[in-house]
Amino acid sequence: MSDPVSRPVKLFKVGEAASVRTLEFPGSVMAAQQSDMAFEVSGRIVEKPVTEGELVEEGRVLARLDPRDFEAERDRALAELSAARADFNRYNRAFKANAVTAQELDRARRALRVAEAGLQRAEKAVDDTVLRAPFAGRVARMLVEDFANVQAKQPVMILQSEGALEMRVNVPESEWVRAKRVDSAAQIEINANISVLLSSLPDQPIPARITEFASTADPVTRTFEVTVGFQSPDGLIVSPGMTGRVVYKMPAEGAEAGLLIPADAVVATFDNKPSVWVYDEQTGVVSRRLVTTGELTGASIQVLEGLEPGERIAVSGVHTLTEGFSVHPMEN
Repeated sequence: MSDPVSRPVKLFKVGEAASVRTLEFPGSVMAAQQSDMAFEVSGRIVEKPVTEGELVEEGRVLARLDPRDFEAERDRALAELSAARADFNRYNRAFKANAVTAQELDRARRALRVAEAGLQRAEKAVDDTVLRAPFAGRVARMLVEDFANVQAKQPVMILQSEGALEMRVNVPESEWVRAKRVDSAAQIEINANISVLLSSLPDQPIPARITEFASTADPVTRTFEVTVGFQSPDGLIVSPGMTGRVVYKMPAEGAEAGLLIPADAVVATFDNKPSVWVYDEQTGVVSRRLVTTGELTGASIQVLEGLEPGERIAVSGVHTLTEGFSVHPMEN
């Protein structure tokens, strides 16, 4: 039976020295490949054979513009080319017969080249009235209505790759310098320790790896933009726009290795030194012990000196305890 004047406190059993430090960086899911699909020419949409959310293969027709004006321009350019070619042939024969000068022949040759270039532009404009998928993916969003008049370069729909996803996060320069081992994203050693945790699936880490990283820090935030890529796991629906975080388990090295305890267990002494209340199971009292702390990781903090694995410390009511105070473990 516990001492009637003892206070119930929540106790924490100190574990083994930490072999890793867990770093987390918030971000949102994006398609690894995304394109704002737009026509290269202006016109009126006459056909949109795909729907929002539809999967399409590479090369699939996504939309068409009314081609009649462009076809008429192509036919005109073709006629001009035919006339320019006939003129050049006539001037060429005349030049061989010394009937025209070399300068006149050069003008005919230049006119022929201009006509050839004009036909190429006109034919390309006709081709540009058809919008095709540059890669296999999903039509994520329609941006214009059917039969709308659109300008050149105006996005009409968003196409996103399927399966391959990524998340971009900003990593403080202090962590990036310590974490990055080499200069190639494909060879970075830390890839084996990276995962993505989605806010909607917090208990299902998804393996990920660095695909891109900034070579210089942002001058304002002093962070590096890092992109990690991952595949949508079978049986799970992961869509662009979902929020989550990139988790990196950094191996502790040297002085970084230490015991992890709840940060709430640490209380400052009168001279502002970190300490904890250690519970003595034999006497049922707590005693203050100074500790050397390391870095804060989430709700935990490293203890580099002052505690041993297996010891129990108070993690509740720590600011009201005193030396030799009688306590007993709080019932769960």
